Amino acid sequence: MGGKTDADPFAVRTMTSCGEEIAFSDPYVSDEQRAAAGRETVAGRMRALLPENRRRAAAAYAAGALPDGQEVLRVWCPRDAAGLRERLGDSRYAAWAEDDILHVLWRGTAEQVVLSGGIQVPLWPVEGTVSPGTTVSAETGEGLWEASLRVRRLDEAVITVMVIGLEAADLPFGRPVTDTMTWRGPRAPAGPADGEGPIELAGELREHTIESVPLRGPRELTVYVPPGAAGAPGRLPGCVLADGESVPGFARVLEPAIAAGAAPPVVLVGVHNAGGHADRSDLRAQEYLPRHRPRRFAAHLSFVTGEVIPWAATSLPVDPSRRWLAGGFSNGAAWAIAAAQRRPEVFGGVAALSAGIVPRRVAGASRDVRHYLAAGTLEEGFRRSTLEWATRLRRAGVPYSHYEWPGGHDPFWWQRTLPDALAWLLA
Repeated sequence: MGGKTDADPFAVRTMTSCGEEIAFSDPYVSDEQRAAAGRETVAGRMRALLPENRRRAAAAYAAGALPDGQEVLRVWCPRDAAGLRERLGDSRYAAWAEDDILHVLWRGTAEQVVLSGGIQVPLWPVEGTVSPGTTVSAETGEGLWEASLRVRRLDEAVITVMVIGLEAADLPFGRPVTDTMTWRGPRAPAGPADGEGPIELAGELREHTIESVPLRGPRELTVYVPPGAAGAPGRLPGCVLADGESVPGFARVLEPAIAAGAAPPVVLVGVHNAGGHADRSDLRAQEYLPRHRPRRFAAHLSFVTGEVIPWAATSLPVDPSRRWLAGGFSNGAAWAIAAAQRRPEVFGGVAALSAGIVPRRVAGASRDVRHYLAAGTLEEGFRRSTLEWATRLRRAGVPYSHYEWPGGHDPFWWQRTLPDALAWLLA
């Protein structure tokens, strides 16, 4: 359920999330490798935990309401396999709500099945449809897998559900998504998840590559320039966005907000992340998290401040007298915060969405840096960390805004929230 490695890469441990015990281990080691070494597997531990998890979830279902302070909780009741297959029909997956309970159902062959995106929990095998200790139903060759969660404000929520089926030989880290679906409550905000067609941009998307000295190689940029910028050269604010390959998705939400007057025109300069994983290292985390690999983080920050921003100042319609904004989501949000803490003379504002790791203290020189912080009610750790940083900013007297959306670790909410963040930061 995460990207952290362990001193013993074969050790299986447990954590609590949404009221259930979840097994996890080093994500760069497969269960097949653990079994070959004579060690316990993650799938085996999950099977051992399942009876007690079901007992707790059944009690939570019978309670009929969420405990105070709890936003999402695993619930369970026995299901009729034939009725579930009828609900699926010819589809591989389905998501539906009953009152405040969200149900997710998936049909397929796997050793483990987990949910990513807006809610991150394992799917459980439906009783009688998956043979114990195997990946499939003895009767049909495919198993049914389910999750039921009681969710506060479910009628307002948008939850992107990504299903990931894992076989014993699969590495959990960087695993491909098997299927994707979106749950939208009847009172949820409108947006691209409604199935609308792609928005044709009036602004401009540009691709550029910089041969970086600090990074010792090329790095790609994706830039969004809003419409009308050619008539106002050198007058627009600029925002450096981590995970820059996501700029097209942000632009498709930002541009209508600009047109409606809900957000100011801003040039987005998206710096692509480092991509894949080498030698069991998450290169993206090395560049975005200062305490993970300090030298790599410093090299990336030097690339942004010493190469990307000077290039943008001469190539894009940005105002050279303004300080830049730094923005990002997840680890990219952690980068945006850390960058402004270290270089407040460069970055005057931060848009941090779902920041998972935040500094322990506020740097004195950064006390005039404005922060827009946001996270989802369903992403427990990210929500907690983002709130911790908001609390530190408040105590330090730093201007900030803090917002929570009814959802999880979800691109829908990151895209929807960025225009509000830019509007507040530039007000």
